Amino acid sequence: MRILAARAGAPILLAAALVSLAACAGKPGSDRGEAPILLVSDRGGAPRIFEIAPGGGPARMVGSSPQDDRPYRDCMPARLPDGRIAFVSDRDGNQKIYLASADGRTVTRLTTDPGDPAAAATDSAPAPLGREAIVFARSAPGDPAGARDLFIMRLDGAGMRRITRHPADDRAPAGAPDGRAVVFVSERSGTPRVHRIADAWSEEPETEVADLSDPRPSPPATHAPSQAFADEAPAFLPDGSIVFSRTPAGGVPHLVHAGAGGAGAGLRQFTDSLTLRFGAGEPVALPDGSVLFTTGPVPLQEGMDAPVRFAVYRIALGGFNLSRVTRDRVGYNDHARGFLLCR
Repeated sequence: MRILAARAGAPILLAAALVSLAACAGKPGSDRGEAPILLVSDRGGAPRIFEIAPGGGPARMVGSSPQDDRPYRDCMPARLPDGRIAFVSDRDGNQKIYLASADGRTVTRLTTDPGDPAAAATDSAPAPLGREAIVFARSAPGDPAGARDLFIMRLDGAGMRRITRHPADDRAPAGAPDGRAVVFVSERSGTPRVHRIADAWSEEPETEVADLSDPRPSPPATHAPSQAFADEAPAFLPDGSIVFSRTPAGGVPHLVHAGAGGAGAGLRQFTDSLTLRFGAGEPVALPDGSVLFTTGPVPLQEGMDAPVRFAVYRIALGGFNLSRVTRDRVGYNDHARGFLLCR
């Protein structure tokens, strides 16, 4: 595996960026016309979805009422091209996918189960696939804790179709800007790796699955990974390249960037433990090409028996312009998508 290291001066630039976080946090982001940033937070108790201005400011709850204190979980939000928000919630019992209007006030349940409770399935990680569909992961009916496969569905709730049928766990999909390719995480080689389906709309999409984590163009089906790392949470950037988190054995996750072809053309790591000692995970690609991510768990007071928390940051692909999106020294947790909160 060829991982291109960041330039020697990059950690210094990142450290300098951290020094200016307090100043950056107060700058409004609306002057650049950016859409509000979505995140998942337990600041009110149970996990809920919030949106905030890119430059900081008050958070507004999306898809739930602030007065609704039932202990259900909302997580894994994804903004669709038309401005609506797809997310996961177990508010009605089973974990299903919902659509919130662009203003976050109207919510519609998108996925359902048959009437038989034994046939219930668990849905997770919706992501836009073009302008009219989403891709998501679903457990086997009647086995909500079992391995997942990937499905696609139109935004009107029709045309649901299964696109993977592998005994391994397939999860965390992301749709390409072209509305056809899908990247996802699978353990079909024994450890979590990023895979790609070239065309989710083809008659047999799984015949075109490629391992993007392996530097060899066509690894054998029985290939046992020689590198001790786990890859998670891939996301497409607007130019069709991808970012995902990579965790070495015994280490913390950090973000890497690859072309559409994956590791075969080389990877570039653009976060590091010198600046982010608690790692960087669950990246979310923003329209301007920067990346939102989660770091943590971070001790509130290092060296003391204190609670830990997760926080959300933003960074440019070059490893610069690191800024904190959520507040420092608070007792609640913020996540870019909340994969840890909903399966």
